[in-house]
Amino acid sequence: MSTTQPNTAIMPFTQTDLQSAGSVYHIAVGFQEKYRAKQVALLAKAAANGAKLPKELDEELMNWQVSAKKAVKHIEEQRKPFTEKAHAFIKAFTGIENTLGKELYDPIQQLRDKSAKIHAEEAAAARAKEQAELAAKQKRIDDIAQLEAQLRNGYAAHLTNVKQTMLTVYSGATLGQIDEAKEVLEQFVGAALSDESWNTIALVGDAELIAEVRTQERFDACADHFTAEITKYAEYLLSLIPQRRAELEAGVAESKAAAELARKQEQEAAAAQLAAQQKADADAAKAKQAATVTVMVAQANREVESPKAIESYSMVVGSIDGWRAVVEYYLTNSGTGADGLGKIKLDQMAAFAERQAKATGEMITHSGVTYEPKYKAVARATKRKVA
Repeated sequence: MSTTQPNTAIMPFTQTDLQSAGSVYHIAVGFQEKYRAKQVALLAKAAANGAKLPKELDEELMNWQVSAKKAVKHIEEQRKPFTEKAHAFIKAFTGIENTLGKELYDPIQQLRDKSAKIHAEEAAAARAKEQAELAAKQKRIDDIAQLEAQLRNGYAAHLTNVKQTMLTVYSGATLGQIDEAKEVLEQFVGAALSDESWNTIALVGDAELIAEVRTQERFDACADHFTAEITKYAEYLLSLIPQRRAELEAGVAESKAAAELARKQEQEAAAAQLAAQQKADADAAKAKQAATVTVMVAQANREVESPKAIESYSMVVGSIDGWRAVVEYYLTNSGTGADGLGKIKLDQMAAFAERQAKATGEMITHSGVTYEPKYKAVARATKRKVA
């Protein structure tokens, strides 16, 4: 690292220097006005004589030029001590500014850029990992939701089948069988959902997830519902036995009540299947949203904890075909017309593609073209005074 020290030997202009420089400047202004007036007169005289000048006039013009050159030289000699001192001042200040703005500044910036790159790369890796984990969680949520829908539909189908069996007993009984049908229906009052029926509900999926879905808690809930539904249905059919007996005694073979019950059961089965799928979809959407929010919060916290950095790209073109791709990309996207194209260099085309990558994320897809990310730490706004 350079240890250049500012030149403190240069002293400011004295009051005498300023007065002398001002005097020289005013003399120079006077020369300017004098020679301007003479030039105007000579140009007017030359215009009156046309393009071909008389020898005497040409000599007069030449003498003006010689005199003007001498005046310029005289002014340069008079002002030189002051302008040299001014240039020395400028150079001294420029040296200090370069030391502060580059020699001292750049090592700090390089440290921050290196750190910003590490933060950005770690954040990118964390995002990729989180997205992969989120995708896995969402798939698991979908799989569980489908298994739950299968379980609900399987239970609903079993419940419908039992009700259909009861309805068949009721509607299929003859006059001689009506008492027997009544006894069979009475056995359904308080009926329980058997373990065998529960475990034979077909679930297609991962065995571990099936074990999470087919739980004792769900069995208990379905068992309570099964008993309540079957008991209520059995009691309703039993209440229709006197009516059915009268229909059979009157010679009516088909029960209108049974037909209505069959139609209603079909509607209930379709509604139950739709409700099962809707609940599965709703539960899955809610679980997915919760998982997504968790990832978003983690990413937001990481942005707060990491230093702000600007990411840009440096393009590396490794083949002639790669350069062809760069030229094609430039011609397609830059909007440059034929008139200005001849002035555009290949490096300028590459720079355009780099800016597009930063601004839009669009990159040239070619085996001969690669993009290398670059990171620059950004200074945060501050109200602190200069030290």
